[in-house]
Amino acid sequence: MAWLYTILQHLFLILFFPVLILIALTKKRYRTGLLERFGRGRGQPSGPAIWMHAASLGEVKVSAPVCLELMARFPGYAMVFSTSTIVGKKQAKVLAKGVKDAFLLPLDFPWCVCPVVSRVRPEFFLAAETELWPNLFFCLRRKGSRIALFNGRISDRSFRRYLFFRFFFRAVLSKVDLFCMQTDMDAKRIKALGADETSVVITGNVKFDAPYQAMSEAKRRVLRDQLRCGENAPVWVAGSVHPGEMPQLIQAFKALSESFPSMKWIVVPRHLYDLDKFKEALKAAGLSWGLWKGAEKVAESGNILIVDALGQLERLYQIAFAAFIGGSLIPVGGHNPLESLRYGIPTFFGPHMRNFREIHDIVTSAGVGLEIMDGEELANRLEDLLVHPQKRQEIMEKSAEMFRKYQGATDRSLEYLTPWINGGKVKG
Repeated sequence: MAWLYTILQHLFLILFFPVLILIALTKKRYRTGLLERFGRGRGQPSGPAIWMHAASLGEVKVSAPVCLELMARFPGYAMVFSTSTIVGKKQAKVLAKGVKDAFLLPLDFPWCVCPVVSRVRPEFFLAAETELWPNLFFCLRRKGSRIALFNGRISDRSFRRYLFFRFFFRAVLSKVDLFCMQTDMDAKRIKALGADETSVVITGNVKFDAPYQAMSEAKRRVLRDQLRCGENAPVWVAGSVHPGEMPQLIQAFKALSESFPSMKWIVVPRHLYDLDKFKEALKAAGLSWGLWKGAEKVAESGNILIVDALGQLERLYQIAFAAFIGGSLIPVGGHNPLESLRYGIPTFFGPHMRNFREIHDIVTSAGVGLEIMDGEELANRLEDLLVHPQKRQEIMEKSAEMFRKYQGATDRSLEYLTPWINGGKVKG
């Protein structure tokens, strides 16, 4: 079946090649790292290697502790780290210090992935969540590499798609030695797709173990000063926002600002290349804003701030009385609400959270994550928190309790990965 998959890939490439060229010429982000995506320019680690892959920034953050622990336990192996995004690659170098190399995952054509596999020559390949790349897996196994998935999950949409092609994915999954899945449902789904039942274990979600460091009160004051926020001005942060959500968020801001004129709204776009769309939405609504690039002091004081910088969300959440998680008011699938909840910040999101189904259910059941349907409901919920500050304290306490209950997936994953690397059985 690998040959059929590869033929279909190349047919797609031929049919859409003119469109792909046009996109690459007009959008710089698609040109960046193009050689890496075609499998060129990667070095060869000295000695045996472990190759870890995490798709994007969120997966890199939660994979880094696993990567660091494996480097400590197996110092004889060179660790290399691949991601699917430029931002993820940059953060992999920062969060997983000591990796031999960090690079973009090649496109899943044999002539792209196989040369990289030959150069890296990994003894072990570990993929975060459920990154199933058929040609990569086939090339790895032909070179004698062993494969494991950790923090594995199968979303509702992916399961339906994979199930339709189960005859093919059964062959892909047969190349994997170990499946460390998040939940019982994820375990059942991967088995239904053809994974060997004896290779599937449930370890929980490592996102609950993501490292964090609380800011000191002095650093909070410095940050507030940079943002020109008054000492007691309420701040709400909308993180990982997509342009299509701005009308609802603007509605919420306008409704709130009448009653709370000192309130500050900080908008953090999911993708910085969409920055102009955020400016246009605010301008069309008759609103002014400031721009913060993450280091210098904001030039002018105002009630709306757009963040034009990467890696600032963790700091910004810690000066907020509430957070909104983007990608959820429109059918994107949501983003990770645990990034704000780990600091005890009341967190809101829309109804489109399919990519975080399990986390959504946990945080809503715990009463720390709150689903809203539109901007009007968001404004009402935010106002309730401002009028009743004791509710924020209650959510902080509940959030701490929730994390204590669900932490430990990283250690459980390592309990299986360590003996596997030490010589667990390889499936044919």
